[in-house]
Amino acid sequence: MTFMGTMTVVWYSALPWLWLLALMLVLFLVPQVIARMKGYAFTQKGGVGSKYLPPLVFVLALFLLPLHTQSSIAYVNTWVDWLNLIGASVGLGIYAWLVFHPVCYLRNRKA
Repeated sequence: MTFMGTMTVVWYSALPWLWLLALMLVLFLVPQVIARMKGYAFTQKGGVGSKYLPPLVFVLALFLLPLHTQSSIAYVNTWVDWLNLIGASVGLGIYAWLVFHPVCYLRNRKA
């Protein structure tokens, strides 16, 4: 298969989910922009929410991602399936930290 053929398959696979990707982009950018205008940096303290919510999202994603794909955890049999599930869960955990850290910073910062 050619590169353009592969890109066509990827595009048609992602097309139904573009609204979700756009929503996730907005949920990522709005807290980042607002917090950075108020002095936020990744090295700032975010608070309790940014410590406990991302790992919770990671653990919940391990169980809820198979449900989202209309599957079950019993069908995750091969090492490739487990690697995909763990990778997607880690990605969601990192995304949750990138969203919750500036929100918690804004909530806990001293004016």
